[in-house]
Amino acid sequence: MFWKNERNIIVALEVGSTKIVAAVAELRADGSMALLGIGEGPSGQVRKCEIVDFETAQRCIQDALADAEAKTGVTIGEVYLAISGAHICSTNVRHSVPVNTENGEITIDQLEELRSMARKHALPTDYALIHDLLQHYILDDDSQTDNPVGLVTRRLAADYHLVYGMATRLLTTIKCVKELSIDVKNYALSSYATAQAVLKPSQKQLGAVVINLGGGVTDYIAYERGSVLHSGVLGVGGEHLTNDIVAGLKIPYSKAEMLKKSEGSVILTAEQRHERITLQGDFNFEERQIYRESLVTIMQARQAETLEIILADLERQSFWADFAGSIFLTGGASQVKGLKELASSIFPYPVELANQFPLDGDQNYANRPDLSTVLGLLQYARKAEMDEPPARGWARMRQSIQSILSGIKIM
Repeated sequence: MFWKNERNIIVALEVGSTKIVAAVAELRADGSMALLGIGEGPSGQVRKCEIVDFETAQRCIQDALADAEAKTGVTIGEVYLAISGAHICSTNVRHSVPVNTENGEITIDQLEELRSMARKHALPTDYALIHDLLQHYILDDDSQTDNPVGLVTRRLAADYHLVYGMATRLLTTIKCVKELSIDVKNYALSSYATAQAVLKPSQKQLGAVVINLGGGVTDYIAYERGSVLHSGVLGVGGEHLTNDIVAGLKIPYSKAEMLKKSEGSVILTAEQRHERITLQGDFNFEERQIYRESLVTIMQARQAETLEIILADLERQSFWADFAGSIFLTGGASQVKGLKELASSIFPYPVELANQFPLDGDQNYANRPDLSTVLGLLQYARKAEMDEPPARGWARMRQSIQSILSGIKIM
């Protein structure tokens, strides 16, 4: 990124299945952040958040970045990138080291050794690490702590949540951006980014599951005691809902998408049971009427199945039996009428529609759940920038892509 007058500009980029979004913000000296604007454009040849046609996807990314530049007056040279896709997996691991200091006192060296062990943890062939998220440290008396430096113990252990994905697919997305002469400064799992936009620290502490219902995938992440305990990506999203309507009602895709957006619902009142919806005709489609009940039945079945698959995955996790938090729904598909009520009938815990933290600056994009990931990625970038030693221009650009590529290698 090149700055004018030393402005600290950060850019978050999300390459989604239905659209590509680039959010531009200014990081101020006091650590606050102001949103300058958002560039958007349709995505082409991106399925389930994975690129299937390199040139087409690259043109769409370029268009969204150009739109962001035009709206903000900023020349974009580097981005933080959201990572998603059905190939992404996660696991929890524990590593331990002896504490051989003279007094048995824990130093930063043991913490660095544990993190190095987590980063080198064996992964499936051809998979690469995306995140090593610390959960907590454990002393030799089995007590847990978030900051063990200075404490005395014979052995120190640490639990990590590891997120990993297929190296070739991760590299394809990074390469698609980099060949536009845009540096990829860093990346983050989409659900992890989303959580930064909608969860307060107190909610992460009490327990929360964030479910982001997108166009091509539905991703989710679970917190408790401030740490990430589980994450997952389901290769089902709003596009599949539209395809179900096409198959069930025998109508063109464009009509099904319009119907979903204008009349979509997953609940039906007694008064609506016999209502009909008129689909306007055009040059290749005759006007016709459908029963509202038919539309709701199709949409309810797909959404319920998606949520039930997520619940089944959560029930397999050790923390779920004692979970006492809430479920938060976000993403473009979360705005379907009745989704909160449907989810409440499936999950045994309170369900809420997530609210994004307000940002200073441009307010035209407030209260849009479809932007939760890219706005959360800005929050992730803000913290990364503040934790990083100062660097500018070419010096910082040289460091970034090398570190990413060194962490993403075919195993």
